[in-house]
Amino acid sequence: MENQQEFQERRVTFERPENHHVFLVAPDGDMLGLDDSGEPALFDEADDRVIWDRAPGGVRHVATGRVVPADIDEDACTLPLGSDEGTFTITHGPEKLPSEYLEHLKRKGWVCLTSVLSPEIVDGLQRVAGSDRHEGAPTIGDMPMVCQHSAVGRAICEPISLWLIRQYVQTRDLHLGHPANCRSLAPWDGKRPVQGWHSDIPYIPSVGGNLVADRKGPIKAVQRNVCVSDFTRQNGATAYKLGSHLADTLPPPEWNPARHGPDPNARPYSGPEADVIEAPAGSIVLYDARTWHRAGFNHSDRKRAAMLMSFQTADVIPKRDTRPVCKRLHESPVYRELDARQQREITELMMNQPDVA
Repeated sequence: MENQQEFQERRVTFERPENHHVFLVAPDGDMLGLDDSGEPALFDEADDRVIWDRAPGGVRHVATGRVVPADIDEDACTLPLGSDEGTFTITHGPEKLPSEYLEHLKRKGWVCLTSVLSPEIVDGLQRVAGSDRHEGAPTIGDMPMVCQHSAVGRAICEPISLWLIRQYVQTRDLHLGHPANCRSLAPWDGKRPVQGWHSDIPYIPSVGGNLVADRKGPIKAVQRNVCVSDFTRQNGATAYKLGSHLADTLPPPEWNPARHGPDPNARPYSGPEADVIEAPAGSIVLYDARTWHRAGFNHSDRKRAAMLMSFQTADVIPKRDTRPVCKRLHESPVYRELDARQQREITELMMNQPDVA
């Protein structure tokens, strides 16, 4: 009989939104917004200034309610910009204002940006992962995933989550802790060991030898999980102890019996004191790197795919040096499919690594 304290994690469920706001994106990737004087201007960061809705006769600025007259032809939007006019692409945006997400992240230590990635990006990530509609398709094992499809780079550079991370750690100077990979969690066979509970670098030792950061000190890293597949408790959504970023310690030994007990195959804690965040494909979950978490148990008959990233402050030694992968990206035709803002962001995140890396 199954232990009633197993596979009983609390569900925190986010449904697919019925409506999304939009971005108005210039050819170089900058986003149209309203400046402090209420005039249209271009920005490379995605705060409340750049969030819009379609409206009769133009577009409505969500934060201020101002309607700007514009000519709209399908996904092209032309409107006055200074003494000239500009044409922008209307693209998939968030469910909520960035400031709403930021308030939740600061208060709770985590936030879910539900279905924030466009369906086109999600499909590209699923192709790279060989999951969902593309399960069983051949994957490329000897090429960095960021070089395989532009969807990987576009997901890395999703602008709202980058703005949120920088606001949360209070610095713009970040780097990736390892190259971004689309990973698939296979159905669990009931025997295979499962990842134990842990926090992430720099709150545990890294292969680079950095000192373990003080959990009560300045925030050093934020993790970003991209739901490439729908995430559910049934198919192995990441498990968390939400709120544990405020704890003074790492997970207790009884949550990791394989590590601290006689049975190396003992399963990690999966009872009702743990949480799983269920969210549709294209969602991004951000969480403080101090948070206790582990991979889920996939009880479905399909692979569940995710793209996992760690965004770290300048002084943190990463798990892997991302600079060689970035150089390969620059030589790849995929790099030219990214706009100028995305090229700047991804280069900064992958090349600005501590020399010791």
